[in-house]
Amino acid sequence: MTRDELLRILDFATTSRLLSEERTNLAQTDARWNIIAYAMRRHLEGKLLTVTSAAAASGVPYGTAMRRINELLEEERLHKRSRSKSGRSFSLHPSRELIREFEAFALQLKAHVGKTFGFSQEDGAIGDFFFGGSYMTAKILSFPNAMRTGVGYDKTLRVLGPLDPTFRTLKDNSRTLNELCGCNFEFTLLPLDELHEALLDNSRARISRFDVVSFDLPWIGELSEKQVVLPLDKIIETARYNASDFHTAAWKGSRYGRHQYGIPIQPTTELLFYRSDMFAQAGLDAPATTEDVLLAAKTLHKSRMDMSGIVMNYGPGLPVAHSFIQTMADFGVPVINLRRVGSDYDASSISGAEFRPMVDSEAGRQAAEYLRALLDYAHPESLKCTWDRRIGLFSDGHAAMTYGWSIRAAAFELDTKSKAYGKVSFVAHPGGSPGHRVSPIGGFGLAIPANLEKDRVPNSWKVMEYLARPEMMKWYVQNGNLTSPRYSTSADPEVRSFSPMIQFLDGMERRGETQIWPRPPIPEINGILAILGVEIHRMLRGETRVADALSSSQKQIDEMMRANGRY
Repeated sequence: MTRDELLRILDFATTSRLLSEERTNLAQTDARWNIIAYAMRRHLEGKLLTVTSAAAASGVPYGTAMRRINELLEEERLHKRSRSKSGRSFSLHPSRELIREFEAFALQLKAHVGKTFGFSQEDGAIGDFFFGGSYMTAKILSFPNAMRTGVGYDKTLRVLGPLDPTFRTLKDNSRTLNELCGCNFEFTLLPLDELHEALLDNSRARISRFDVVSFDLPWIGELSEKQVVLPLDKIIETARYNASDFHTAAWKGSRYGRHQYGIPIQPTTELLFYRSDMFAQAGLDAPATTEDVLLAAKTLHKSRMDMSGIVMNYGPGLPVAHSFIQTMADFGVPVINLRRVGSDYDASSISGAEFRPMVDSEAGRQAAEYLRALLDYAHPESLKCTWDRRIGLFSDGHAAMTYGWSIRAAAFELDTKSKAYGKVSFVAHPGGSPGHRVSPIGGFGLAIPANLEKDRVPNSWKVMEYLARPEMMKWYVQNGNLTSPRYSTSADPEVRSFSPMIQFLDGMERRGETQIWPRPPIPEINGILAILGVEIHRMLRGETRVADALSSSQKQIDEMMRANGRY
């Protein structure tokens, strides 16, 4: 249930009790309920709960209130956390078990009231009672509960992250996080290029300035070889951490050379978004191949005022470089010579000739020709576009299609002011041939800096584990971040109700359509992208031929690999 829904149920239940306890003589004051209700309210509102305030809310004399509070502590429905060095001052928090019990109570109460007034699931406008039947399952995740033992009231936890939706949510709600984790968070959020440099710069310091850092998944090879982040294998083993709930691609995306270096927090999948209303009007089916995309772009280009067939991420540098290597994957080949495993490729253990570039290949040529062909129907700003700009143009109704990361889909999935709101469907990357579909996984993982002081590592792990819990993933979704790397979060009916995309992505993962290999996590990935970001952009601008751009890129990447002793 959402926080607002729980608070409404709490108000209803409390008011009902007051009718019998205070306005009539039908019942006596229930101190236990009053304390629990007040504790849940303070928790849901992200406010401090003390013994004094809990006793005051009980409605009974202080001595009686303290007995009820101690009973709840002994039953482990409440737990207390120190707020001072002396240990004399502490806060109270509802336990996870109490939160679950309360939410089960709230759901049953809503169902009962709904049934009493004749509401059912079939009624489309039953408002608060709609959740009565189908939502009463064990799959519904609770609102995040406070850590049983906080990080420390006097501790500052510094996090380095990207300027992306999940991390913006964390920073914007840092006061709530402070209360949940019992510490003070400081977030430093940077653009992608600056984040990469900040990670390397931090690793050069004698002692890390950050307790937790985040990384773009393809960087993990470089961060591993340069010993920027700490291997987590021993920590995971000691903590008996269960990773089975994570999507396989997301978990493997934080792994390199048989070692786990991170926990997924904001994985995202690149999809093709298209205006379903315009496709239906033109009699077009959802694109299944790159030829279908070209046909749709040509058909819908200038079909309306200020409407382009597609908007592409062709901006110089990283944008166009990512577009190229992801398009190569559409034609069945990775940017380097990875070992083939069935219909896919092994990006977990790479050596020798597997580092050889594949840019100047038939798949490379097909990818370049496809990107160039789309230019005829692309929005005029495509050659300057970055990830945010292309989604902005699509959301504002200036293009019939765009490729885009699922994490940015809230711009048109949740924003009712968007001209594309309610009119967008999505598919996995259309392949170069029928039946071939693979979408790259991207996004970010959380890691511990390798140069962090040893006595700070346990708290860093504690926070990482907390931020990646299913309940937190649900919280991110409720704040507009359409991504979930956990099966349990994706299965929550309330999570699914936010957007059909979440269930769709879950299905892609189960079908193996989400893969790491389109953006292999090798140490040289940024060097590869830097070269392609120049050469492919020049080609799209018409300054070089396709063959010359591919040959030049191949030569430069090959020289880099040889200089690094890869083969």
